[in-house]
Amino acid sequence: MKVSDMMVTVLHTITSDKSVAHAAERMSENRVNSLLVMDHGEVIGMLTPRDICASHPNRIVADAMGPGPICISSDQTVWDAGRMMEEHGVEQALIMAEDELAGWITRENIMIKLAEFRDPLTGLFRAPYIQTIGERLLYEKKQFHLLFIDLNNFGQINKRYGHPFGDDVIREYSALLASMLDERHDYVSRYAGDEFVVISMAADDQIQSYINQMETPIGIRHMQVSAAVGHVNGYLDPNFFTYSFRELIEKASLLSTSTKQRLTGTVL
Repeated sequence: MKVSDMMVTVLHTITSDKSVAHAAERMSENRVNSLLVMDHGEVIGMLTPRDICASHPNRIVADAMGPGPICISSDQTVWDAGRMMEEHGVEQALIMAEDELAGWITRENIMIKLAEFRDPLTGLFRAPYIQTIGERLLYEKKQFHLLFIDLNNFGQINKRYGHPFGDDVIREYSALLASMLDERHDYVSRYAGDEFVVISMAADDQIQSYINQMETPIGIRHMQVSAAVGHVNGYLDPNFFTYSFRELIEKASLLSTSTKQRLTGTVL
C-alpha cells in the first residue's frame, strides 16, 4: 500500500504573520490538530496545539511554529513512510506528487494501518508486506537477495508437543530472526505457518552469515531448532528482472526444499 492511498488531501494553512489566538480559532473551527504555515506558496513550518499552548495568544505564528514536516513521495509505501517518520521523530509528513503538494499524513494513521498487516502471533509483518517491498524493488530495477526460510521438522514438533508449544517456538524463532537482521537494508515477514521470507540488500558475505545462522540449530525451550534456507541472489542472476516476485518466491521455496533434503536427509 502506498501513502497516496490513505493521505488526507484537505490542507489547512495559515500565514506566519497571523496571531496565535487566530490560529487556535482556525484549529477549533476546522477540528484539526495542526496547521501548515505557508508564506508566498511555500511551507515554512507547522503549528500544533502544543506550540499554541507554549505561546502567548498575542504572539504571531512565526514565533510559535515548529519546523516544517518532512516530505514523502506519494509512491512511497506506508511501511517506508512509517520508518522514515520514526527516524525523524515527526508526527506528520507532507505528501509530494511530481513536486506538487498533494496532501499530508500522520504517523498515528500509518501505525493504525500497519497494525492490520502484522501477524498477531509474532509481531512480524505478513506476506502482503514482503510482496509489496519485492514488487517495488523489481519495478525500480533494484537487485536484492531473497531468502525463503522453512523450519525443519516443525510438523513433528506440533505432533509431539502440541500446537500451543509450536506457537511458542514460532514466536521465539521470529524474535531471534528479527534480531539478527538490520533494518537499514533488510525486510522480513512471516510468510505462512513456519515459513519466513527475507529481502536484503546486504553484501554477499553478510547474506552468507545470515544463512549460516539460520541453518545452525539454536536452542528454543528444550528444542534444537534449525531452518532450511532457499537463496535467490538477484546480483548474480542476469535474468533477475524478467521474473515476477511470485516466481522469485517459487524459486526460493524450491531451493529451500532442496536444502531441507540435504540437511535432514528427508525425501519430500
